[in-house]
Amino acid sequence: MRTPALIALAALVGFALAWFLLTRVPQPAAVPAAPVAAVVPVASAPPPTQVSNDAPVIPTNAEGNRPGSPEKALPPVPAPAPQAKPLETTPPPPAAAEPPADDAAESENPDDEGTDETDTGPPPIDTDQAADLIADQIARQEAASDESGVPNATAQAWKKFDQEQADPAWSEPTTQQIEQTLDQWLAGLPEDVRQHIAVIHVECRATMCQILAADNDIDTQNERAQAGQEWQQALASLPGQPWWNELGFVDASTQVTANEGHTLYMTYLRREVKPTSP
Repeated sequence: MRTPALIALAALVGFALAWFLLTRVPQPAAVPAAPVAAVVPVASAPPPTQVSNDAPVIPTNAEGNRPGSPEKALPPVPAPAPQAKPLETTPPPPAAAEPPADDAAESENPDDEGTDETDTGPPPIDTDQAADLIADQIARQEAASDESGVPNATAQAWKKFDQEQADPAWSEPTTQQIEQTLDQWLAGLPEDVRQHIAVIHVECRATMCQILAADNDIDTQNERAQAGQEWQQALASLPGQPWWNELGFVDASTQVTANEGHTLYMTYLRREVKPTSP
């Protein structure tokens, strides 16, 4: 009976010694195997993520993890640094256009110094030149009437006036009255018109009065009152004067001609002379 008891006791002591040794001696820790993430099939791979700061693109699985790595969230991709907004600048004003070369050359021309742009029209009328032009016009009309044998009204009026003698009691005061009326009319015209119109000659004889006038601004007559009819208006106003009937006038005739840039007016007023009783 003692033998089995001793064997059991020895076995128990041996087991306790083995257990003691195992617990006292350190054992190397076992390295756990890395878990493998399950791969979920995807119908089509999404396009690679574009990062504005040129960072490399890292492929991920369906859960957003890198294949073969522990299941943990990827660090967030840093946002691109804000770009500095360019300063707004106001563009400089456009440079003034340079004058054309021709205009610059004209302005530098010494011959143009002292000229006025308004001095482009004709000069004030020269009464002596206008008188010569009217005399030449009358002479030509008289010669043409004699050659053709056809009487010319203006030539006939001139001949009749030239053959008359003056009436001392009527001619001089009538001439003064007509001149005064025409001078007042001219004085009422604008300066730029008045300097181009002139009464060349007024003379009265026994039964007729001759009025010669001229205008040397033909180019601008259409821009003036009623197409440059100032002088015709003056002549048309004569029968309305209070002295018209008092002086015995009954009619008037006017011829208008053009010669060397002048408009020439030849007007004849006729009065009716009643015969004196015996």
